[in-house]
Amino acid sequence: MPLSISSSDPGRSAQTANTNLRVRFAAVVVIVSVAAVFLGAEIFCRYAFPRISQIEGRIRSDEHQARSISAPSSGQPTVLMVGNSLLLRGLEYPKIRAEMAPDAQVTRFVIENTNYLDWYYGLRHMFESGVHPSMVVLCLNLKQTISSGILGDYSARHLFGVAELLPVAHEAGMDATRTSGLILAHWSAFYSSRATIRNFILNTSDPPYARAMHNLADSAPNPLPAPDELVNTARKRVNAIQQLCGQNGIEFVLLIPPSLNRNNDLLASAASLQHVNFDYPLPVGELGPEYFLDGAHLNPKGAAVFTDAVARCLRARLVNLDRTRTYRKEQ
Repeated sequence: MPLSISSSDPGRSAQTANTNLRVRFAAVVVIVSVAAVFLGAEIFCRYAFPRISQIEGRIRSDEHQARSISAPSSGQPTVLMVGNSLLLRGLEYPKIRAEMAPDAQVTRFVIENTNYLDWYYGLRHMFESGVHPSMVVLCLNLKQTISSGILGDYSARHLFGVAELLPVAHEAGMDATRTSGLILAHWSAFYSSRATIRNFILNTSDPPYARAMHNLADSAPNPLPAPDELVNTARKRVNAIQQLCGQNGIEFVLLIPPSLNRNNDLLASAASLQHVNFDYPLPVGELGPEYFLDGAHLNPKGAAVFTDAVARCLRARLVNLDRTRTYRKEQ
């Protein structure tokens, strides 16, 4: 009778052990490789990408300067101007800094495609982190003021602190999946910048296609509610951000940009009804279509006019601010 082969045969056991060892080694190699790729991507996004992308480099520079603002120890007030592409295109930054010096130090912090919620919670985090300008100037139009949207992952990384993530996600109407992505983006430069990197590659490799996609997104219909509802929503928003600044001893000014339509007139009405400080230096009719790139963004010719108008408004605001502080000291 033939002998059966035992399952404990030394040769087969050694072969099985070698196979298991190779599988474990391959798994370790895969895990280490994936970790190395993600680590490399994270390092690239934190240190290399801002040097490659002009937009990313400018945002990082703005952020660094804004976060370095502390309570002024001298008599020179500090003005932090925040907003999106309306401020970026409409304000000649070097010019207004030069015009306001040495009476005031002006610092700009601009992130494109941001709205009210981005800046409300962004400013809240900056104030809690010790940023303390004399005055905050927020430049938004009506649609951006009433919007419940946020820039999402990018704002989670560059504007929000840990304490702001859940409240802003709730107010923006995010579900659990998007909220978890927001939390991950706060800690990971790669995760928060992946859309920015994709746009950078697209703009670099195929600029005409990128412009067409951008124009298509801008032209998407977005009907507004009734005027009364718009004003009521805007009143709550501008009042909330003025209270936020006031609680931190900071003057707040809403800067209303020029436009070719009258929507921003409703924003001015809301600020006036709520007794919120606002400047509307160039209302409808002051600038014609030749001053605009489109119906909202100014071209260089329009930016020169708007910058001069903003400088005049700032000088008047700073005079009143100085008088108020002098009065308080005397009291």
